[in-house]
Amino acid sequence: MTYIGCMNQLWRSAMMSPMPASEIALFAYLVNESNKRYWKMPFVCSTTRICDDLRLSRQTVITARKHLAERKLISFIEGKSRHVPSKYTMLEWTDDLTNNLTDGLTHDLTLIKDKDKELFIRKSSENFNSKKKK
Repeated sequence: MTYIGCMNQLWRSAMMSPMPASEIALFAYLVNESNKRYWKMPFVCSTTRICDDLRLSRQTVITARKHLAERKLISFIEGKSRHVPSKYTMLEWTDDLTNNLTDGLTHDLTLIKDKDKELFIRKSSENFNSKKKK
Protein backbone atom coordinates (compact mmCIF):
# COMPACT_ATOMS: atom_id res chain seq x y z
CA MET A 1 0.00 0.00 0.00
CA THR A 2 1.39 3.38 -0.98
CA TYR A 3 0.14 6.92 -0.49
CA ILE A 4 -0.28 7.51 -4.22
CA GLY A 5 -1.83 4.07 -4.69
CA CYS A 6 -4.51 4.88 -2.12
CA MET A 7 -5.26 8.23 -3.69
CA ASN A 8 -5.47 6.70 -7.18
CA GLN A 9 -7.89 4.15 -5.78
CA LEU A 10 -10.01 6.99 -4.36
CA TRP A 11 -10.17 8.77 -7.72
CA ARG A 12 -11.07 5.54 -9.54
CA SER A 13 -13.91 5.04 -7.09
CA ALA A 14 -15.04 8.65 -7.52
CA MET A 15 -15.07 8.23 -11.31
CA MET A 16 -17.39 5.23 -10.95
CA SER A 17 -19.74 7.08 -8.66
CA PRO A 18 -19.40 10.73 -7.55
CA MET A 19 -18.65 11.33 -3.89
CA PRO A 20 -19.10 14.37 -1.66
CA ALA A 21 -16.13 16.46 -0.56
CA SER A 22 -16.53 15.23 3.02
CA GLU A 23 -15.78 11.65 1.93
CA ILE A 24 -12.77 12.74 -0.10
CA ALA A 25 -11.47 14.82 2.82
CA LEU A 26 -11.95 11.98 5.30
CA PHE A 27 -10.24 9.46 3.03
CA ALA A 28 -7.26 11.78 2.43
CA TYR A 29 -7.07 12.39 6.19
CA LEU A 30 -7.06 8.65 6.94
CA VAL A 31 -4.42 7.99 4.26
CA ASN A 32 -2.23 10.64 5.89
CA GLU A 33 -2.79 9.17 9.37
CA SER A 34 -1.97 5.68 8.08
CA ASN A 35 1.18 6.97 6.41
CA LYS A 36 2.31 8.66 9.66
CA ARG A 37 1.94 5.27 11.36
CA TYR A 38 4.03 3.50 8.67
CA TRP A 39 0.97 1.70 7.23
CA LYS A 40 0.53 -0.56 10.28
CA MET A 41 -3.10 -1.72 10.22
CA PRO A 42 -5.43 -1.26 11.92
CA PHE A 43 -4.67 2.15 13.38
CA VAL A 44 -6.70 4.11 15.89
CA CYS A 45 -8.00 7.61 15.35
CA SER A 46 -10.43 9.56 17.47
CA THR A 47 -13.62 10.68 15.72
CA THR A 48 -13.55 13.86 17.81
CA ARG A 49 -10.04 14.66 16.55
CA ILE A 50 -11.06 13.98 12.94
CA CYS A 51 -14.06 16.30 13.35
CA ASP A 52 -11.86 19.05 14.81
CA ASP A 53 -9.11 18.69 12.19
CA LEU A 54 -11.47 18.57 9.21
CA ARG A 55 -13.97 21.08 10.63
CA LEU A 56 -16.82 18.63 10.01
CA SER A 57 -19.71 17.66 12.25
CA ARG A 58 -19.65 14.30 13.98
CA GLN A 59 -22.62 13.08 11.93
CA THR A 60 -20.92 14.11 8.66
CA VAL A 61 -17.78 12.15 9.61
CA ILE A 62 -19.84 9.11 10.65
CA THR A 63 -21.79 9.19 7.36
CA ALA A 64 -18.65 9.69 5.25
CA ARG A 65 -16.90 6.84 7.07
CA LYS A 66 -19.86 4.53 6.44
CA HIS A 67 -19.91 5.41 2.72
CA LEU A 68 -16.14 4.86 2.37
CA ALA A 69 -16.58 1.41 3.93
CA GLU A 70 -19.44 0.64 1.51
CA ARG A 71 -17.10 1.56 -1.37
CA LYS A 72 -14.55 -0.90 0.06
CA LEU A 73 -11.95 1.86 0.49
CA ILE A 74 -11.70 1.43 4.27
CA SER A 75 -12.92 -0.81 7.04
CA PHE A 76 -13.45 0.38 10.58
CA ILE A 77 -14.55 -0.65 14.02
CA GLU A 78 -16.41 2.12 15.77
CA GLY A 79 -14.91 3.19 19.08
CA LYS A 80 -16.88 2.45 22.23
CA SER A 81 -16.18 5.78 23.93
CA ARG A 82 -14.03 8.87 23.80
CA HIS A 83 -11.26 6.87 25.49
CA VAL A 84 -11.52 3.91 23.11
CA PRO A 85 -11.17 5.43 19.61
CA SER A 86 -12.26 3.90 16.31
CA LYS A 87 -9.91 1.53 14.46
CA TYR A 88 -9.34 1.97 10.73
CA THR A 89 -7.87 -0.22 8.02
CA MET A 90 -7.10 1.04 4.54
CA LEU A 91 -8.26 -1.53 1.99
CA GLU A 92 -6.40 -2.21 -1.23
CA TRP A 93 -8.35 -3.15 -4.33
CA THR A 94 -7.22 -6.28 -6.09
CA ASP A 95 -7.18 -6.57 -9.86
CA ASP A 96 -10.20 -8.88 -9.65
CA LEU A 97 -12.17 -6.39 -7.55
CA THR A 98 -11.26 -3.53 -9.87
CA ASN A 99 -12.37 -5.57 -12.89
CA ASN A 100 -15.61 -6.57 -11.21
CA LEU A 101 -16.37 -3.00 -10.27
CA THR A 102 -15.81 -1.80 -13.82
CA ASP A 103 -17.92 -4.51 -15.48
CA GLY A 104 -20.85 -2.82 -17.15
CA LEU A 105 -19.46 0.64 -16.43
CA THR A 106 -19.97 2.90 -19.41
CA HIS A 107 -18.66 6.34 -20.05
CA ASP A 108 -20.06 8.58 -22.74
CA LEU A 109 -17.14 9.60 -24.95
CA THR A 110 -19.22 10.95 -27.82
CA LEU A 111 -18.36 14.57 -27.04
CA ILE A 112 -14.62 13.89 -26.98
CA LYS A 113 -12.70 14.20 -30.23
CA ASP A 114 -11.38 10.89 -31.61
CA LYS A 115 -7.75 11.82 -30.89
CA ASP A 116 -8.59 12.77 -27.29
CA LYS A 117 -10.70 9.63 -26.89
CA GLU A 118 -7.77 7.40 -27.88
CA LEU A 119 -5.49 9.21 -25.42
CA PHE A 120 -8.09 8.85 -22.63
CA ILE A 121 -8.50 5.12 -23.26
CA ARG A 122 -4.74 4.55 -23.53
CA LYS A 123 -4.03 6.36 -20.24
CA SER A 124 -6.82 4.49 -18.45
CA SER A 125 -5.52 1.12 -19.61
CA GLU A 126 -1.93 2.08 -18.66
CA ASN A 127 -3.04 2.59 -15.05
CA PHE A 128 -4.58 -0.88 -14.90
CA ASN A 129 -1.67 -2.51 -16.75
CA SER A 130 0.91 -1.01 -14.39
CA LYS A 131 -0.96 -2.62 -11.44
CA LYS A 132 -0.76 -6.04 -13.12
CA LYS A 133 3.02 -5.75 -13.63
CA LYS A 134 3.60 -5.23 -9.91
